[in-house]
Amino acid sequence: MRSISPKRRKRMEAVREYRRRLIEDTGLCMICGNSPKVRRYGVADMNLLCCHEILNGPDRDKVLDEPSCLLVLCWGCNQYEVTDKTRWPLSRQLAVLKQKAPERYDRERVMWLRNPNAPDFVTEHEVDQWTT
Repeated sequence: MRSISPKRRKRMEAVREYRRRLIEDTGLCMICGNSPKVRRYGVADMNLLCCHEILNGPDRDKVLDEPSCLLVLCWGCNQYEVTDKTRWPLSRQLAVLKQKAPERYDRERVMWLRNPNAPDFVTEHEVDQWTT
């Protein structure tokens, strides 16, 4: 198992309270509606909620507390659903945010954070295709 660097540990500590409040305020999985109170899975830990970074990989650290890049998901969806990028491309994840938390939705900001030189990597039309 890979250890967490001191730099990453410090960053996670700095954003912990924001992420905890976001999970508490949302209260359920933005994909399946699961929550610790309304269980979908027999294994209790799979029903716990967490923050999923829409931009991950090398972009993860810069979006740990970016409202337009976070989905609240149960561990089941976080570990077994959105990891499949063919079924859950960036446009679909943004569509979930647009539907479930429109006050945090900002496609242009997400595209700028991803790559300022590619503002149309995902278009509004592509996001909207998932909402109909």
